[in-house]
Amino acid sequence: MKKNLPVTTQQVDIAPGITLVSKTDLKGVITYANEAFIDISGFVLEELQGHSHNIVRHPDMPPAVFEDMWKVLHSGKPWQGLVKNRCKNGDFYWVDACVVPIRRNEQTIGYMSVRKRAEPAAITKAQALYQKIARQGMPKAWKLPSWLGIRFGMRAGTIFVAVLMLAGGALGIGGLKLADAAFERMYHQQFEPAIAVGQIEAKLSTIRASMLEVQLARHADGAVSQLASAHVQQLQTYYDDIAELFTALNRAVPSESAATRSLTQALQQYTTESQSLIAAQSAAPKDSSTLPLEVQQQLLALEHNASLAAQALRQTLADEAQQEFTETLQRNARIRHFAIVGIIAGLLIVAAVGHLFIRGIVNPLNASIRGLNRIAEGDLQGAINLSGTGETAKLNHAATVMQQHLKVMLDEIALAARRIHRHCQTLNAALYEVTEHSEAQHDQVYSAIRTLDAAVSETSDLSTRAERLLALASQQHSTLANETRELATATRLTAFGAEEAADSMRQVAALIVENRGEAQQAWRASEELMHTARELNQLVAFFEPQQHTAPDSTPAT
Repeated sequence: MKKNLPVTTQQVDIAPGITLVSKTDLKGVITYANEAFIDISGFVLEELQGHSHNIVRHPDMPPAVFEDMWKVLHSGKPWQGLVKNRCKNGDFYWVDACVVPIRRNEQTIGYMSVRKRAEPAAITKAQALYQKIARQGMPKAWKLPSWLGIRFGMRAGTIFVAVLMLAGGALGIGGLKLADAAFERMYHQQFEPAIAVGQIEAKLSTIRASMLEVQLARHADGAVSQLASAHVQQLQTYYDDIAELFTALNRAVPSESAATRSLTQALQQYTTESQSLIAAQSAAPKDSSTLPLEVQQQLLALEHNASLAAQALRQTLADEAQQEFTETLQRNARIRHFAIVGIIAGLLIVAAVGHLFIRGIVNPLNASIRGLNRIAEGDLQGAINLSGTGETAKLNHAATVMQQHLKVMLDEIALAARRIHRHCQTLNAALYEVTEHSEAQHDQVYSAIRTLDAAVSETSDLSTRAERLLALASQQHSTLANETRELATATRLTAFGAEEAADSMRQVAALIVENRGEAQQAWRASEELMHTARELNQLVAFFEPQQHTAPDSTPAT
């Protein structure tokens, strides 16, 4: 890290409205510095241009701040923060700096730093933050990922809604299928077997009634009557029906069931022994009085055992049906709870994503719109907004870069206007002096011309007189004539020289008049240029009403 020394404890105050501007190449070498930056820093232009921008770095600034700045700049984004800079004499000054990339043809060719006066409250916060950074390093600030934008949000939202619809449809259809399967199992595994058991119990009751009728028929005539024989055949038919019902019951109910095995044994024993007893009863002698009662008791006992086994199986089927019904209700409740949880989770996710979308995209987008409206109204001093993510962040970054470039352009226009105004004032003063001096010279030349014209007139008269005297002298005396002739010749030469001098003086006077006219034209052009400079300053004052001073003043330091 570059550590510029010496340093003092003297702070340099920056007047409100002053903008410090500098431009660098990709390596941070200064290529441009405006007058305000030169005045505040205390360096001359030659000491800044061609040197690294860290020439004004103050030792109190943590290196991590500049590492973060270069990281942001290399990603193509603007950087904004408070910076403590060092003057040439060791004094310091705080600035609110915004560094933006300079791009041409989609390529970054350098960087531009636009700095203004930092507010005292912001300086206090920055000092506390920089002390913390010096001790603990750069904090990890949580922010939304850069890929989260409008396009991603639309795609993710569409996919999320589609997944929710598919999940809801699958959950509903799956629940219906499970319910259908449960009802089908209940019908085939509990309801149908229960019907079969009931039919078996009915057949058992019918067999018991038929056997009683056989007993009554035997007691009536002392032998097996034709009616008794029919009942015996009917009993055999009932036994066949029980066998068919039992076969159907075995297909519906698992044979490994204890109740099924008990009923199977009871029915087998019942049918086998019943058929044997009936056959024995049919062949018994007609005078036997104890056999019918014993047969009846045995048959009732067998029927009772079979009925108990059937009731046990029916109760087992009822219990299984109840269990299946309970499990179905519980499964439906779980599905319902899962659906409720899914709906609540979906609503929470939608609410959270909506909050993030509003926070990261909508609010920064509205702020960007407000900033662009301020720029459109001519206010370039608004706060810099680098928030947002995705397309909104790009829009805010572009608006910030545009705002800084406009501020620098207006600063350069104001600087040029002030220079033009100062130069025009100097030129007007010089032209005024030239005009006054030309007027004095013009008067002096015309006075000399009038004097010279009088002398020429007198010389012409003298030459005429000399010629007359020469004519007279030539008649009187030759020597006097020669002298007079020389005098006349000299007088004529003097007259010619005076005329030439007068012509030259007239030409000089004409040039003086011409130069005076040109000077007056130049003065008028300078006045028009000064008027243009005033208009430029008024235009700049419209966009930045507090940034620039009067046209004939220099930037405050």
